[in-house]
Amino acid sequence: MPKCLFDFFTMIYHIEGRVFCMYPSMQLDSINPVNPEKLLSKKGEIMKNEFIPASQVVANELSDMIFLQKLYKPNEKLPNEHELSAQLGVSRATLREAIKILAAKGILTIKRGSGTFVSVPEEQTADVFGLNYLKDKMKLVNSWFEFRLILEPSCIRLAIQNGTPEELQAIIDSANRTTALQSTAKEEILKEELIKEDQIFHIAIATATHNDIIQLIMPSLATAVKDSIITATQIGTDIKSIDNATTYHAKIAEFIEMRDADGAAMAMRYHLSKGIRDLNDSQRENATQKNGL
Repeated sequence: MPKCLFDFFTMIYHIEGRVFCMYPSMQLDSINPVNPEKLLSKKGEIMKNEFIPASQVVANELSDMIFLQKLYKPNEKLPNEHELSAQLGVSRATLREAIKILAAKGILTIKRGSGTFVSVPEEQTADVFGLNYLKDKMKLVNSWFEFRLILEPSCIRLAIQNGTPEELQAIIDSANRTTALQSTAKEEILKEELIKEDQIFHIAIATATHNDIIQLIMPSLATAVKDSIITATQIGTDIKSIDNATTYHAKIAEFIEMRDADGAAMAMRYHLSKGIRDLNDSQRENATQKNGL
């Protein structure tokens, strides 16, 4: 990989003990003490890491088997302790601690006398990073908005560059359906339809990029879109969320029709920035009301 590209993707950040590299203009060796090479796993072997407990590394590996590799499906029983510890190349004690970590998050269920089972619903196994299990949902929605603000304006540029006419039309069609729903989506019965259409719109953009990494995170992106709307409903900004989606999806679609990547990226940036502002404003208003100020 060219050094300039390597430097572009060298930020270390943690999600539940995981490490990913995604930040511009930072040298890997300047981020001490984390060494990403120590976090890689080989087939049949868990690489030891002096900075993360072995049980957490094994828990991450098991999580990958469920969410990424799809080796174990919802309600499926894991291999017995002896087989699984041998497969992962770890002690049975470490494996037990890892299973307890995932059981505490609701990913696994331990049934005495029967074994250990995958307990997550099927739709949540699409959450490749296990983000559904972070406890602070409001913080998670804010973090997703910030992440999407970094990612999606560039995604729409890439989609216009790489997407087929059919794929770009699918984005436009979704925006048109959102507009059609807008007049009635404020009724509770149609909010679910709006959520689905919002997911379709953003996933259609990701699909049109033809980028393998972006497509890998598509299921989590769909969850992020859904969570943002559900959270908006809970804190009373769902009408703003509907209006925001309708207005800016239509603007983005107009720029796509003109194949104007700069305009589409700008509209996407405004769309997500407004979502962040609305969410933060409502949080402040709710806090003020709660404190009686």
